[in-house]
Amino acid sequence: MILVAFLLLLGFGLVAAEVFFPSAGVLSVLAGLSLIGAIVLGFDESTSLGWTASVTSLVGLPIVVLMAFKVFPKTPMGRRMIIGGASWTPEERAAVQHSDERLVGQPGVTVSALRPTGIAMIDNQRVDVITRGEHIESGSAITVLRFESNRLVVEAASPEPSTESTS
Repeated sequence: MILVAFLLLLGFGLVAAEVFFPSAGVLSVLAGLSLIGAIVLGFDESTSLGWTASVTSLVGLPIVVLMAFKVFPKTPMGRRMIIGGASWTPEERAAVQHSDERLVGQPGVTVSALRPTGIAMIDNQRVDVITRGEHIESGSAITVLRFESNRLVVEAASPEPSTESTS
């Protein structure tokens, strides 16, 4: 009975050690062999001890793994390996940059050819834009139609109506 308890504790310890010291599975295999050995020896001694070792292994293994992962980030090695979270502001996490919405209706000039996406200068700011499917050459005048899915949708600017008379 003492050997069964020792093998169970050894197996749980090796599982925890695998979390703290990745060994490409070597410690996990040794932990598995130790837990299986405890179950086999438990059934060798008595059926009730075998079932007790089995249930202890099945219940204890997930608990040990969860506890090890809970403790790991608090260790010096864990702090070096895990990137700190929640150090950004909600504005930085936003998937949509609402600041570009103010550019709707503004004129601009393409910096690159839009086929259908590219870069344009709008309100002295370089921004990514997309057309409704048409291609617009570099250096062309454009107008921002709408802000959609974090993109500015543009079209070629309409030519100004001519004020000259055609006589």
